[in-house]
Amino acid sequence: MSALANVLRIALVVGTGLPAPVAEQAPRIAVIVSKSSRVEHVSKDDLRELYLRRRRLWDDGERALPVNLPAGNPVRERFSRLVLGRSSDELVAYWNGRYFEGITPPAVLPTPTAVNAFVADEPNAIGYVPADEAGSKCRVVLLLE
Repeated sequence: MSALANVLRIALVVGTGLPAPVAEQAPRIAVIVSKSSRVEHVSKDDLRELYLRRRRLWDDGERALPVNLPAGNPVRERFSRLVLGRSSDELVAYWNGRYFEGITPPAVLPTPTAVNAFVADEPNAIGYVPADEAGSKCRVVLLLE
């Protein structure tokens, strides 16, 4: 098939007026704390400071324990983009720089179920899960659309 025939074939397919596939809507992300936590609400700015470990204490002086899902997890990637403004791959250089300051990244838990269990048990922890997977022993303090 000639190059001109290929261009015409593509033009016919593109010009058919068929709708483009609709992108699947990304699920909401629930930011969760334990029901026994004193934290009532957090903002995206608070989360950014906690997850980049620039802020390590809650307002009451207790140590904040943010937890992540694994790098590559679609929920973590979306959380990182929405809250931190970069992907988990882009954060590698940031954490390499903090390492020499003695600052380590948040702990990583393998699944939303593990995040729910840890956060439910630890009053100073904060995590995120798909909104429809927020556990009954946790409290949602922010929904990310």
